[in-house]
Amino acid sequence: MNKAAFVISLILRHLGSYSAGVAAMALTLWMSLAIPRYLQEAIDILRDDPDPAGGAFLSRIGWILFFAVAIILTRTASRLLFFVPGRKVEFQLKNDLLKHLSTLQREYFLANPTGAIISRINNDINGIRMMMGFGLMGLFSSLGTLSLAPFYMYEISPRLTLYVALPIMTAFVVLQLAVRRLRDEQMVQMKGMQDLSDFTVESYNGVDVIRSFRALEWAQERFSRFSHGVRDSSIRMATMRAFFMPILVHIANGLKVALVLVGGMMVINGELTMGGFMAYALYLSMLVPPLMGMTFVMFVVQRGMTALNSLETVFNTTPGLPPADAAAEGELGETLTRGLSVDGLDYAYPDAQETPVLRGVGLSIAPGETVGLFGTIGSGKTTLVNLINGYLRAPEGAVRLDGVDISRLSLATLRRHVVTVTQEPFLFSDTVRENIAFSMGGSLPGKAGENPEPVEKAASAAALEPDLKRFPLGLDTLVGEKGITLSGGQKQRIALARALLRPCSLLILDDVLSAVDQETERQLIGEIYSFRMARSTLIVSHRISALERADRIIVLEGGRVIAQGSHAELIRQEGPYRQAWIFQGERDDSGLNAARNGSGTPGESP
Repeated sequence: MNKAAFVISLILRHLGSYSAGVAAMALTLWMSLAIPRYLQEAIDILRDDPDPAGGAFLSRIGWILFFAVAIILTRTASRLLFFVPGRKVEFQLKNDLLKHLSTLQREYFLANPTGAIISRINNDINGIRMMMGFGLMGLFSSLGTLSLAPFYMYEISPRLTLYVALPIMTAFVVLQLAVRRLRDEQMVQMKGMQDLSDFTVESYNGVDVIRSFRALEWAQERFSRFSHGVRDSSIRMATMRAFFMPILVHIANGLKVALVLVGGMMVINGELTMGGFMAYALYLSMLVPPLMGMTFVMFVVQRGMTALNSLETVFNTTPGLPPADAAAEGELGETLTRGLSVDGLDYAYPDAQETPVLRGVGLSIAPGETVGLFGTIGSGKTTLVNLINGYLRAPEGAVRLDGVDISRLSLATLRRHVVTVTQEPFLFSDTVRENIAFSMGGSLPGKAGENPEPVEKAASAAALEPDLKRFPLGLDTLVGEKGITLSGGQKQRIALARALLRPCSLLILDDVLSAVDQETERQLIGEIYSFRMARSTLIVSHRISALERADRIIVLEGGRVIAQGSHAELIRQEGPYRQAWIFQGERDDSGLNAARNGSGTPGESP
């Protein structure tokens, strides 16, 4: 939907609160406009009778006092009724944005840096909150005052109103020029904020690299360039406001001069009473704040509309996945009976269609089978994994679970059957226990501690026990943001323990042993092959020691499957697997001779 329809939809979500707010504001405006009339009548009563004994004068004064007190209450109520929906809109938009982002495929996040997304969540949605709260309130209040006050002024003196109309029209023209200039500058500032946020996040995540290469001056210079851009844009907007605001002040002063000159002469000539002159002056003074505030109100509204433009690019991004097919999901049981099959898989990234990453890949993994996937760097291992687990969109019919095309399944169903441990694990800023228990559907405070046995068993299977003994609080030790207090190997093992805790049909381990030492690797390999919460396992690695116990090993090179078989079979064949086996020292001389002679098994004499 367009921006106007989107704003209307947000208003309709909180129509009751906004309606009550408009009613409270209308009541406030009515009482504010009534005070000058009662003041006019009271002054005119004093003109006719300087010492009134009746109740007419006192009743007018009483109503003025009553309205003055009541306005405090109604104005406070109107602010609450507008500001609270603004906060609720902010809350809903952040939830909706997070929900929508979670449906997008990896291609979107490759094209949109983290800092830009964070900027949209914080700065852009805050701009919409201001528009839906203060902006709408100020807009209704200003429009109401600027519409009704001139009407009452015209009732008092049509000729005097004509004299003050010209400065008011000039003020509107100036306001339109200011809004147009500010809108263009806001787009520049928002882009600068996104760039600054993106570089800040990148610098924080790569602070160790910056320190190692002594690139602090480079980081400071680039951060300074981005921050100076935001600063300069803010200064330009402040300069525009500083230029236009005095013009509005001078216009307001011109209105007062017109009132004194023209209105004073009319009082002298008897064309206007002193009460009418005072009432007219009050109405005129009521016009000055809206004229002065309309610049800021329009700035807030314009900022919110500009923020909607930015959010629109996110919400209009389609998830890239068609709706789930209920019939297809019904064909899958709780566990797979035939397993995974990949047939004729071709894939090229959207920005490099001319260079396919995978070409004609075919493989299968039966229930209860452990399959290894070997390949050198750039062979397409991670791309294949991401197509199997749905991180990337696989061609229709190329990847199937129990014969069902995964493109017909929802991500929730696919994730229930296929669990992946990536080579770059992510840990939350929580305890080791809660990070492991997260695989049980998200940890809640205390839940992981109610049944500690599965967590402890998974930690033991992931070879974490020696590290836990050194941690100050064991499983209850805080790991810091993204596991900053842990080594790479410890983070990988916690992520592995998280996956081992969750039953699934297929567990994919994508190079999870790359950051562990040889002794820990041997222990982990033994646990992975014995700890079977998953019916099937796909172990992706370029380390032969992690694959040699697999039932079958698939060799990937240049995006193609060039060989497959057992470890014993592959080391007898010339190719990248045998070369890696030789260079990684995963044999003794007798085993190598056996492989060369084509007889015996590794480790046996020919």
